[in-house]
Amino acid sequence: MAVIITQGVEYQQLLDDLRALIRHEMSQSLPAVATAPVADELLTVLQAATLLDVCVATVHEWKRRGLLAYTKLGGRAYLKRSDVLSAGTSQKRSQKTARSK
Repeated sequence: MAVIITQGVEYQQLLDDLRALIRHEMSQSLPAVATAPVADELLTVLQAATLLDVCVATVHEWKRRGLLAYTKLGGRAYLKRSDVLSAGTSQKRSQKTARSK
């Protein structure tokens, strides 16, 4: 293990050196990080509702009826983006009729 002697080094110079070292180490490890495909991205109920342009209650209703698969993590429900998009295309939105005067 290497010993680092900081005596005689200004505080700001030490911080700059540490930041540069951390940036270097992080840039070296980036290719090793596996990224999940966008289709498997997990969304919150609010994000799913926004993506489908429906209200949050509709997403909860679809979950309850089994039309939308979800995963519980830490007491919260998360939905796969691919499942949300496929459920959104399979569900028909009702058209509201205009009020007659």
